[in-house]
Amino acid sequence: MINEETLKSVAEAVDKTSRSMFNAIKYIYIVSDEAFYNQNVKDIMKIGLNDIMNPDCYANLGIPYDKSKLGELESEKFAEVVDIFRYTFAVRIPFMRNVMKKFPLKDSQIKQLYNIISEYGISNPESIVEYDLKGMMNLAKHKKEEPVFDGSWFRRWVYTYGRELSAINNRNLFTLGSTDAMFPLFYSALQDKMTEILQE
Repeated sequence: MINEETLKSVAEAVDKTSRSMFNAIKYIYIVSDEAFYNQNVKDIMKIGLNDIMNPDCYANLGIPYDKSKLGELESEKFAEVVDIFRYTFAVRIPFMRNVMKKFPLKDSQIKQLYNIISEYGISNPESIVEYDLKGMMNLAKHKKEEPVFDGSWFRRWVYTYGRELSAINNRNLFTLGSTDAMFPLFYSALQDKMTEILQE
């Protein structure tokens, strides 16, 4: 039976996955520095995907977390990205098909889960993410195809609000390309985690 505690556990998974992706971007940016090109970015994704419930798992890579190499990624403005990650997952609850088929949530439960996730902090500045919960629920209700889960909003954020990160250079292109690859992988991992929680 899906109750409030179950929904809270799902919301916690959304929060931790969001923070894990946020931290992964920072580590990708660190290894994109010329001095660290011997570090395979796949290792960062692999360790994050192996334990999406542990946003601090990247410390196990042995890569020094050097804030001086992060520039604006350590800024207060960039910190809002983690809230946008939570938002992108929260609005997709109606479309998490692998979970919904086995454990269908009522509309009231979807809205309740969205509100619980909101308590962690969500944001969609200037509608940089193109969809909202109401629109997604409508698409799912009419059995429309789910919009692709990718990093397009993150690129829009970078080119709208970024300074150093929006410059066209090898380091930034490497970071953005790696981040693009990360989105669908973490989305799939979160759906697996939600299934695990709902089966408990």
